[in-house]
Amino acid sequence: MDQHWHVLSDADVARTLATDRERGLTSAEAAARAASHGPNELIEHGAKSPWRILWEQFTAVMVLILMGAALLSLALGKFLEAGAIVAIVALFGLLGFYQEYRAEKAIAALKKLAVPGVRVLRDGHPVNISARDLVPGDLVILEAGNVVPADVRLVVAVNLRIQESALTGESEPVEKQVAPLATADLPLGDRRNMGYLGTLITYGRGQAIVVETGMQTELGRIATLIQSVKAEVTPLQQRLDAVGKLLAAGGLAVAVLILILGVLDGESPEDMLLTAISVAVAVIPEGLPAVLTFTLALGAQRMLRRNALIRKLPAVETLGSVTTICTDKTGTLTENRMTVTVIDVAGERLNIDETLRSGHPSLEDADEAAAPAVLGSTPIGLVLAGGVLCNDATLTRQPESNRVVALGDPTEGALLIAALRAGLTKEALAAAMPRVGELPFDSDRKRMTTVHPRPAATSGHAALSALEALDTPYVAFTKGAVDGLLESTTHIWTNGGAEPKSSDWTRRILAANAGLAGNGMRVLGVAFRAVPAATATSDTERGLTFVGMVGIIDPPRPEVKDAVAHCVSASIRLVMITGDHPLTAAAIARELGIASDGALTGRDLDALADGPFAEAVGRVSVFARVSPEHKLRIVHALQQQGHVVAMTGDGVNDAPALKQADIGVAMGIAGTDVSKEAADMVLRDDNFATIVAAVEEGRVIYDNLRRFIKFAVAGNIGKVVVMLAWPIPFVLLGRPLADPVALLPLQLLWLNLLTDGLLGLSLGAEPPEHNVMHRPPHSPQAGIFSDGLGGQVVWTGAFIGLVTLAVGFVYYERHPGGPWQTVIFTTLAVLQVFQCLATRSSRDSLLTIGVFTNPVMLGTIGLVVAMQITALYAPFLSTSLLRVQPLGISEWLIALAAGLALLVATEAEKWWLRRRG
Repeated sequence: MDQHWHVLSDADVARTLATDRERGLTSAEAAARAASHGPNELIEHGAKSPWRILWEQFTAVMVLILMGAALLSLALGKFLEAGAIVAIVALFGLLGFYQEYRAEKAIAALKKLAVPGVRVLRDGHPVNISARDLVPGDLVILEAGNVVPADVRLVVAVNLRIQESALTGESEPVEKQVAPLATADLPLGDRRNMGYLGTLITYGRGQAIVVETGMQTELGRIATLIQSVKAEVTPLQQRLDAVGKLLAAGGLAVAVLILILGVLDGESPEDMLLTAISVAVAVIPEGLPAVLTFTLALGAQRMLRRNALIRKLPAVETLGSVTTICTDKTGTLTENRMTVTVIDVAGERLNIDETLRSGHPSLEDADEAAAPAVLGSTPIGLVLAGGVLCNDATLTRQPESNRVVALGDPTEGALLIAALRAGLTKEALAAAMPRVGELPFDSDRKRMTTVHPRPAATSGHAALSALEALDTPYVAFTKGAVDGLLESTTHIWTNGGAEPKSSDWTRRILAANAGLAGNGMRVLGVAFRAVPAATATSDTERGLTFVGMVGIIDPPRPEVKDAVAHCVSASIRLVMITGDHPLTAAAIARELGIASDGALTGRDLDALADGPFAEAVGRVSVFARVSPEHKLRIVHALQQQGHVVAMTGDGVNDAPALKQADIGVAMGIAGTDVSKEAADMVLRDDNFATIVAAVEEGRVIYDNLRRFIKFAVAGNIGKVVVMLAWPIPFVLLGRPLADPVALLPLQLLWLNLLTDGLLGLSLGAEPPEHNVMHRPPHSPQAGIFSDGLGGQVVWTGAFIGLVTLAVGFVYYERHPGGPWQTVIFTTLAVLQVFQCLATRSSRDSLLTIGVFTNPVMLGTIGLVVAMQITALYAPFLSTSLLRVQPLGISEWLIALAAGLALLVATEAEKWWLRRRG
């Protein structure tokens, strides 16, 4: 693969590989080389076994903590609680196993690109063999429709074009040649005498010598890159691991403290051990996996409705932390459809705006008379008519979408679509001027010529009317590169007819050509000549009359510009990384507002050491003609700078970078199986705007997870404060204390079920805040408790604990024999109901966001209240299990007053934060 085959002549390649150009390899030599080089297939290295993947799912920090909580619950005799925790852990672990197991199939998808059969010359005879049996030196026969079976050096190329977009990002088929190239370090897309495994031959025929097979091919190199990318934990996993470790340490410390204090106070060690374990369980939010799974799954469903299919659940949240989106151009930012956007004729230029390009034309309803006058008139109409007649593509309608699509070369298809919008159909023009002779396109002449009878005066086509007065029976149309056509041109067609070519006309046409090409367009000129005979010869392409030129480009999707603006307002940087031409990439980037300067190419990047490379990645927003290694290196450099990177792509060449990125986004329509298997998310509509919508959902999900952690940890702090501080007021005031434990173990577990489980779950359904896409993304270095969340958790937890202690102590003092423990139990439950309402937004008032905007929460609050009432008044729960007593209306009012006090305090804090700005 280090051999630069493209710089060698075809004779030198044959000599190097000992290939007979007339007979190919002998069967004996092929067998010997197969033994030496191995089969022509991709090999999977270092794949994880299913057992290893499963083991990793159940050894994560948070999972181990929850398994510990389950064991502690078993020690308490709470079998239902333990079973629920185990079920949640098992569900989440198995889901993670399924997603990672699917991700490991990326190499298997690469293998699908191998072709089952290929035609080769062996022993002087063409034979069909399995592509797996190809060896270096084999002489293969290539035809339109074939998939290239290995990396090959072309030795015969007759009008050969190969679609290499999946490998290089080039948006249109590449015209191939046989002649050697001078530069050794050319990008793959510019190696026009090579063919690569897995690419598609769209036109022509040829022969080629196999130069690399299996893992030595460019596709094999990509497979190696994919397998070299190490899986990184997501920002969410990092933060949850940190929270898990913190809660585990806190729970253990509190449990040990309670155990020591109780024993020193003369309590039974067995009873205090049970209480200490209960407090430890209370500290750990057992509902976190359930809330996490629910929130991520809910977000994934919302994203699916917006055409984003999530393949790996943690990716849902990762989107909310994205700071940089590296996006491919073709099909993601653009329509993936070559389109005529400019028609330039002598003295006049027509910019075909979005209004004329919108929608899909009808084959049945094309009407030249009803078409826009500026398109149907001469000479613009003549340019379109010539582009249609000198054209091998055809149009058809897809029955499932009713869209008109072109079959054949995309550039020729663009000419047919443009003419159809002007009311000119190929069928009608061909009926008026059928083709009777032609000179096919070839890469040396860079043009194509067709000969047609002169149109009759009764043809009825305004676009052809200028040709009716010609004094010869036939007309030849030629289309091709503008500079080449001008060399064969003697006249220029204007509104007044043909004028002799002058230096002024030549300068104007060449300047227009350069201007369009500088904007990244492919430019085709159209010319004609009156000819006396139906046959086409080399003389037919001399003495031409130049009519005009068309600018063809894959235009931006209409909705992408707004999506780019949303990214800017959300402080997300956009970087275009494409295998396409740098002029095309820079032009699209300018039009969309991604960048105003030019592009760096793969060759530019190769010349940079690591330091300048990192500086360039931080500064430049457009990279063109890049290889898979470049994409991987760019993504890695951005990650090294602290960015959370989303990478989009649809080709085989994108797969390594998709896997390296924090969030890989593949295209569902145009994307290869390889890119989809390597990605975390698949766009069902291949639309960049869908990525921005998914980023919004990701931010909502991260906000909701922070809300849950704020709610759960603050509530658990309140419970711990109650358990630790309950004896303190009695000791300070010298009051006798009948029971040193404020709540029994099962009462604590019940409260955890209501709060961390049910109420916490409802926070996962909270709709987005109004400013979710008008603020910077979360810093990758910031923890869960950043931006003041830690302080809010502490004061809220302290408020819950101290208010509950005050209520419990006052009630105990006034009613020494009353149900003081039940009052504490119910006050904590009611406080957390109001805490849940207050936690819905960290800045906006509950009245501003609307009490009824989260119906899931309202339903859950109703369920929690019903369960708490059942716990107090149903004998099988109150007496047998929880050991609580029924409360009167006055006790309920006290609990409600405590809850309202928390709500008012939280709303006051929000008001102060809003006022402070």
